[in-house]
Amino acid sequence: MKHGFAFKSEFFKTAGEHVLLTPGNYYEEGGYRDRGSKQKFYDGEIPEGYILEQDDLLLAMTEQAAGLLGSPLLVPESNRFLHNQRLGLVQRTSEQPLSNRFLFHAFNTKSFREEIHNTGTGVKVRHTSPTKICDTKVNLIFDSKIQDEIVLTLESLKLKTDELVTHYQTKLVSLDELRKSILQKAFAGELT
Repeated sequence: MKHGFAFKSEFFKTAGEHVLLTPGNYYEEGGYRDRGSKQKFYDGEIPEGYILEQDDLLLAMTEQAAGLLGSPLLVPESNRFLHNQRLGLVQRTSEQPLSNRFLFHAFNTKSFREEIHNTGTGVKVRHTSPTKICDTKVNLIFDSKIQDEIVLTLESLKLKTDELVTHYQTKLVSLDELRKSILQKAFAGELT
């Protein structure tokens, strides 16, 4: 795990070429969140080694929202995102074939996330360290073909799940509108 750089706030901007990743860019369930108008950009000098590449894998080492500690993120684009402090960049020391997309899912398992949370420190805002993250056990598969199959299956299931959530949210809105309509007619004495 490599710590991020403490970029100077005097160079934070509301627009620019380089996006400054923060824990706010993480979804609690893992993944990159574009912060829209709240996104931070940086236009100061950038030290070597802190501009990220697409699919670099980072973990949130500070819990700004419940469930965020240990949340993984894959960098969506090369040469645009900066490795900020309190974000841990996963760097492999082994020659074993491991896809960052596979590791994203391995680090997003319930058991991994619970251990990171349980070994974290702090009462109001929990923190972890590269050492604690590296001490956490993860079950890995070193066959790249099987890793790819697992990633494709999980990403396909996520898309289907997201579609179902959207579908049922639409149905819930329709049901709420129907309920309001029925109540309005009932109070107006129009129901028979």
